Parts: sequence; C-alpha cells; structure tokens
Amino acid sequence: MYEFYRTKRRYIVYAFLFVFLGIYSLDRLTVSIAGSTISKEMNLGPVGLGYLFSSYLWLYAICLLPAGALTDRMGTRRMAAIAAGLWSLFQTLGGFATSAAMLLLTRLGNGAFEAAANPCAHSTIREWTPRRERGLATAIWFSGAHAVPGLGAPILAWIVSVYGWRMSFIATGVLGFLWVLGWMLLYKTPEEARWLAREERDMIVRERDFDPPAVAGPGLGYKGLFASSTMWGLFVTQACVNYTAYFYLAWLPTFLQADFGLTVIQSGAYTAIPYFVSAVMCLVLSYVADHFLSANAVRGGKRRIAVALANIASASVILVPLAGSVNVAMILLTIAFCGNSFAQTMNFALVNDRLRSSGDTGRAYAIFTLGGIGFGMLSPIITGYMVDFTGTYNSALVLIGLIALLGTVFVLFLTKHPIGDDGEPEEIEETAALSPSR
Repeated sequence: MYEFYRTKRRYIVYAFLFVFLGIYSLDRLTVSIAGSTISKEMNLGPVGLGYLFSSYLWLYAICLLPAGALTDRMGTRRMAAIAAGLWSLFQTLGGFATSAAMLLLTRLGNGAFEAAANPCAHSTIREWTPRRERGLATAIWFSGAHAVPGLGAPILAWIVSVYGWRMSFIATGVLGFLWVLGWMLLYKTPEEARWLAREERDMIVRERDFDPPAVAGPGLGYKGLFASSTMWGLFVTQACVNYTAYFYLAWLPTFLQADFGLTVIQSGAYTAIPYFVSAVMCLVLSYVADHFLSANAVRGGKRRIAVALANIASASVILVPLAGSVNVAMILLTIAFCGNSFAQTMNFALVNDRLRSSGDTGRAYAIFTLGGIGFGMLSPIITGYMVDFTGTYNSALVLIGLIALLGTVFVLFLTKHPIGDDGEPEEIEETAALSPSR
C-alpha cells in the first residue's frame, strides 16, 4: 500500500476528477429524481418536464466553445474552480425557486458554467496521465458520473420524500462548494506539485504525449479542428452516445414510476442499480482495454473498436419494451446502460488518442462535447413528445437503441485518422495493435 502511494500519487488527481464529474452528474440527476414532485407542484405535463430536464443544456451548448478556449488559456486549476463554484451557486438557488420560470433560470445558469467541465477534466487527464494509462484514468473520471449518482439517487429520493425537493437542490449545491475548496488546496500541474515524487513526475512528463511539443507542432485552433473529418467523426459519434445517455439521466426514474408503478423512493433505489454496476464495469473494461491496446494501437486509433462494441451492447435497450416485469427490465437496462457508459469512456479517451497537440485539448473537447450536448439536449424533449403522443415509452426506447447502432457505424468509419492528418492514416502493425501493452 505504501509503495502504491509513493509511486502513484497521480491517482489523487484521478480521485478529484471522479468526484468532480460525480457532483456535476448528481446536480443533473436531482431534477430527474424530483421531477414527479415538481410536476405536481408546478402543474407540468410530460412535454413541460422534457423541456425542464433539457433546459440546462441550452446555455451549456452555447458556452462550450468559449469555455474550451478559456480552459486552454487559463489552465485547469483556475477554470475548474470558477466553473464548479458558479454552477454550484445556481444549483443551490434552484432550491429557492417558487415558480417553473425561476427554476428554469437556475437550470440555465447551472448549464452555462457546467460547460467548462469536460474541457477542464480532459486537460487535466492530458497533463497528468501517461498515455498507456489514459483509458483507465478516463474510466475513473467517468465512473464518477455513475458511482456518485448511484449512491446519491436513493439519498436524494429520501430527501425529496422527507424534506421536499428544494432541499435536494441545496444539498447538492453545497457539495460542489466543498469540492472547490479541496481542489484549490491541492491541485497543481505535475511540474509544480511538490507532493509528487520526482520519479513519478518525470515519468508522467515523459509519457503523457506521443511526441514532444517541438515534434507535435503548434495547436490547430478551432479553424483547424473544425476542418478535420476525424473531429467531425468523434462529434457525431458522441451525439449518438449522448442521446441515449440523456434519456437515462432525464427519464429513467420517471419511466420506472410510470411503467411499473414505483414510488419516488423505489425508483431512486432501482435507478441506483445500473449506475453502480456500470461504474464498476467501466473500470474493469477500461483496465482490460489499456492492457491489450499497445502503444501502436492507441496511436493508430484502435480504441474505436471498443467504442463500437460498447454501442452495440447499448442498443440492447430495444428489448426493454418486451420485459414483463421490473426485474427483467432492470437487467436489460443495466446491460444497455453499461454499454453506453463504456462507449462514453472509450470515446472520450479516443479524442486524446487522435489529438496530437496538447495545446488543443480544451478546444477539442469543447467541440466533442458540443456534438454530444447538441443532440443530447433533444433526447428529453423528443422523449416527452413521444410519450405524450403514444402514451408509452416503447417507441422512445427503440429509437435510442437504433441511434446507438448508428454511432457504431460513425466511429468505425469516420475516426481512422489523427486529427489534423486526415489524408494519411497512420500505419501500425496489426500484431502489435492487439498484443498486451507493456
């Protein structure tokens, strides 16, 4: 244990990223857990709830590109603290909303500052992670989106039932302020972190990029990134992955309450199951992927195969309408949820694999996230209309499964080349690509 602590202190940063995304996701889940209670108090139907669920994404999408550029310019320490502090403020203010309009405004503010989350997280991963460990580091970060809500869902459901929905917003806002305090006290770059052993610091700096800055060249900037067909391939793949993810985030508790007659507390408990299972499975599968993907395979973009297979597993949600009980439905939903989560993890890591210059990290992840958010924000709204029109969730579930399969096609055929070198695919030895990494 001491040896692990002495040689792998970078995992402290990974743990902070885990909690960072966990709080970010818990803030989003709060309105979903409280959705049925809010709808009764504010007289909102399925369509109105759909708009409320997606509202935080509206300014999120608009603010993504500026947030990415600011992250590259200001650095992750300051930008992450500013963003988390301000989105937590708006989350807390949501607990004081007395009307749907006021609640909508706080959701918009929450989303505007959450826009910096992905650029900050992946700039941090780029700074702190040896490339052979990038998949696992990304999985640790992304598992926060599931483990923390998995733990928090039943607690939030209890808070909503006992203290009212407003207290759930205040409690999650306070968590964000506590994270900011810890982050500002601890975080530095590897070069500046005095608590990091010299040997580990040298290894991180040596192994975090494929090429030194002099070889990788200057950043492409937004113009060069938007000109890359691979960047667009990652963009549309994430659009498909996120459409499915935002169905779960926005509608899963409400779906379980409507289709299986569960109470708020019961739906919170059932919602926790796929979140917990996927958090564990993402870590295990990402560790396996990092082990079997050699340096040549990572450089050649072979991680896209893992994204494709995960999307196929995600498409199993199509079978949920055939489930005859809540237990069978939860088995199918958990399999699909795990597939979607692993697809997210590998696709996030694939961006860094395909990106040559660290100077573009914030911008690249802003574009990438814009693809996911741009399509993801439609998921709660479209689902609301489909449920309102058909009276069931069946057609919405089939649609998200088909979109997941479409993402498989996009990632396999549109991300073959490095970003900025779209005309010339990198050649790797196939035997080396599939051999365990050393």
